[in-house]
Amino acid sequence: MIPRMPLSTGPLIGRDTDLSHLADAIGLRPTPGGQPGGVVVLSGDAGIGKSRIVGQLVADATAADWFTAVGHCVGQAGSSLAYLPFVELVGAIDAGHPDVVERVLETHPSLGHLLPGRAEAHDLERAGRATDPGQVAEAVHALLSTLGDAQPSLVVVEDVHWADHSSRDLITLLLTRGFAHAVGLVVTYRSDDLYRRHPLHETLAVWARIAGLEHVELAPLPDDAVRELVSGIEGAPTDDETNAEIARRSAGNPFFAEELVASAAAGQALTGGLSRVLRARVEQLDDTAQHVLRAIALKGGQFIGHDLLSRVVALPDETLEGALAAAVEHHVLEARWPPAYTFRHALLGEAVADSLLPGERLRLHRAYAAVLAERPELAPASELARHAAAVGDLPTAVRASRAAAESAMAVGGPQEALLLLERALSWIDEDDPERDEVTLRASRAAMVAGEPIRAMDLLRDRLDHPGTAQQPGARADLLATLVIRSRVLDLPIDSIALTDEALSLIGEEADERRVRVLVARVQALVDHGSFVEAAVVGNEVSLLAERLGMGGALAEVRTIMARVLEAQEDLDSVETHLRSVVADIDPDDPLLLRALHQLASLAHRRGDLPGSLALYDRGADVARRMHREWAPWGQECRLLGGLTAYELGDWDGATRRLDLAGRPAPQPGRTIFTAAALLVHAGRGEPVDPDLIGALREWWPVDGLCVVLTTMPAVDVLGEAGDLAGMLDLTDEAVRFLDAAWGEYHAVVRLAALVAGQAAALVPRADPALRARAVALVDELADRARLISELRPAVEKASRPKFERAAVESLEDTSRETWAWTARLEAEVLRLQRVAGVEDPPPVDELVEAWRESVAAFERYGHVFETARSRARLSEALRAAGDDAGYRAVAEQAREVAVRLEAKPLLAELDAVRPGGATPDLTPREVEVLALLAQGLTNGQIGKQLYISTKTVSVHVSNLLAKLGASGRTEAAAIARRRGLVS
Repeated sequence: MIPRMPLSTGPLIGRDTDLSHLADAIGLRPTPGGQPGGVVVLSGDAGIGKSRIVGQLVADATAADWFTAVGHCVGQAGSSLAYLPFVELVGAIDAGHPDVVERVLETHPSLGHLLPGRAEAHDLERAGRATDPGQVAEAVHALLSTLGDAQPSLVVVEDVHWADHSSRDLITLLLTRGFAHAVGLVVTYRSDDLYRRHPLHETLAVWARIAGLEHVELAPLPDDAVRELVSGIEGAPTDDETNAEIARRSAGNPFFAEELVASAAAGQALTGGLSRVLRARVEQLDDTAQHVLRAIALKGGQFIGHDLLSRVVALPDETLEGALAAAVEHHVLEARWPPAYTFRHALLGEAVADSLLPGERLRLHRAYAAVLAERPELAPASELARHAAAVGDLPTAVRASRAAAESAMAVGGPQEALLLLERALSWIDEDDPERDEVTLRASRAAMVAGEPIRAMDLLRDRLDHPGTAQQPGARADLLATLVIRSRVLDLPIDSIALTDEALSLIGEEADERRVRVLVARVQALVDHGSFVEAAVVGNEVSLLAERLGMGGALAEVRTIMARVLEAQEDLDSVETHLRSVVADIDPDDPLLLRALHQLASLAHRRGDLPGSLALYDRGADVARRMHREWAPWGQECRLLGGLTAYELGDWDGATRRLDLAGRPAPQPGRTIFTAAALLVHAGRGEPVDPDLIGALREWWPVDGLCVVLTTMPAVDVLGEAGDLAGMLDLTDEAVRFLDAAWGEYHAVVRLAALVAGQAAALVPRADPALRARAVALVDELADRARLISELRPAVEKASRPKFERAAVESLEDTSRETWAWTARLEAEVLRLQRVAGVEDPPPVDELVEAWRESVAAFERYGHVFETARSRARLSEALRAAGDDAGYRAVAEQAREVAVRLEAKPLLAELDAVRPGGATPDLTPREVEVLALLAQGLTNGQIGKQLYISTKTVSVHVSNLLAKLGASGRTEAAAIARRRGLVS
């Protein structure tokens, strides 16, 4: 016989320490003064007892008057459902605390998307037919927080190794944020199921960096615990030899031990692996029961409803119920009410599914497809798609997959929608016109998911392989969409040619398609600098959009047209225009982000950094509210807000805005934010891993902003390290990429100034060839930078005049950042010429005046750090000019800022120009110690090199720190390099 095993009741064996750890992590038994609640991740091999210990934790929490809810992820490939475990969780909370759900729905209507059973009772117009992932995340966090406020609560998400992408991201947010209320969150996963490229690996790396997150790994049970477990199973063998063999073979896995007990009790040999043991267990049932089990195994998932199962297996009710009763009685299946069934353990289902013959598998797929086509309410549309595809019914599979994708988008699951739509594309023939519409939808899902490269690749693939039946209008839509979406990155694309082709395809019919194509045309013309033609086309499309009632398109055109006004340098008109656009845009329209971004950029151009920061922060707040933080313009507002805070001297605020805080981020956004954050690291002299800069460079071909944000801090990092050749190599490479992406760009002014500044510090110790290369590169960049601010007539390719560029005299008002860096560049070039051995070096008075202009420019611009850095170099020039009082006063002003910002490299630079700073009185032995210290050697290593004691080295190091005015060894080494005391 097969023994009865009390698998859901009875004492938990061998897990007291693990259970106590989990209970402490969620605050189930808080210490005096402590608060209930906490987050924990539980992992272990299949069958190790994760569900059992979680079950005990749930029971203990319930006994402590906590509310509990469990959501399960399912492992059926091909039918991914967005937020599946959270649909289960929210449903359980709705059943137990409907009042809490109602309150949260009032403020977070997107929660209604996770309540399909009662969605009709809520304001779906407020919730939206499509939801951003962040809206769902915010709603779930608010729900759990409100629940914890009402009653201490334990929430469990099981088996996240099977979780969909949206659920993984939501779990990451919940773990990162935690809860201010009494909420315990437990997340489990099967560690032995993570193959090399499993998607959970990247998520686990993020979780490992979350402060306060506990991680419990269930280890195998010791042999004595296994024997105790076995002895508690009714009908288990009683002889010591068999029990010892079970303990040995199970290797501490309780589920395997239980199955070995079942085999032994049935008189079977204790041989083979777990799969053989599980199959042998199933084979004890009759053929009808095994047929039912095979149908359930092919379905996959957590539970299969009785109605669906009965229709698929087509057995008389009495026969089916008998088969199910036998499977439940023998602990193969578990049942719940309303009638639904699942395998007692996922490994049982996997063993049955693996044993299916090809013919059996095909017949079951056909049965499922037929039932779900007739009764689609019995399972999600993705299930019908999977079964229909398996039997070759591709039209049905495509329809079902598209329906499932729309459902995924509605609940904020763009990654799942993208997966479903790409699967549909794999089933649609190239000559099928439906492929165009599915491509557009897949591209949109990719954009919302933060994968712009994928979005454009999908469009390009369809345009390059149109088949034989592609309609002209459909191709025009694809072209226009590609033009608009390609703006997110700096990949090579001829947007004018693409819109030329799109316009040639649609004729003159005044319809919505023409509006879409003309909007793309206006954007392409603006990006190309053809502002006169852009104004003409913009007027045409504005009138047409207004006539057709396309308010969104009209607002988009007005936002684009602000660039036309901006090109005329009439910034007052631009501001008035943009503020009117912002006033007219619906507060929930994503276009508001673009308008706020442009307003903030305008304020920045005019040198109003506080006003610019306020607008960027407002845009970032809107992006968070709309949950479009990684969508175009949303991430730019947050990024540029961080960079503006850096300029204003709020480095902690900049770090706060730029720090990803362990959250998953799509590329190239992750690279852009990581690179931007390096500005603070470089300014503070914090170590930067060279491999990080190499990793950031991998994204240079994709986006010019990656190049700029990596190169600017990297120039300072390499310069402070004394790596002149490496800095020049990096600059050459950056210029090549930026030339290809942007052609002419203001960033060259800042780049030239930074390279000139570091070169001036390093060329005195460089060999002649390297010195000549540095001077030549600076001269080339300086010449290009000076052209940026010059008045130069330009013509379009059709010989129509562009709007004129601003003259240098007006640059202070139209692009104050470039104006300030231009002044800085001229001062750095003079500084470099004085140390590079040129034939006719500039007089010191000219150098002093140039640095005064740089200080004044950065003060007017508002860049706190660069004002201080300019002051430091002005003080150096004043000292060279013999103005002792002047250089002391200016250096002290710079020092105050450097101390506040904790800018160690700037402090070291200031140390070099204060009295005694340039040539400290070092003994020959101290010089030797300093050289070895600068190489990173310890006191013990230095002692061995110089044949002196470690204690003597320590005395020398203390003297060096005092003489150099350094706070530590790293700062002493930096000061020594800057003063030329070490090579």
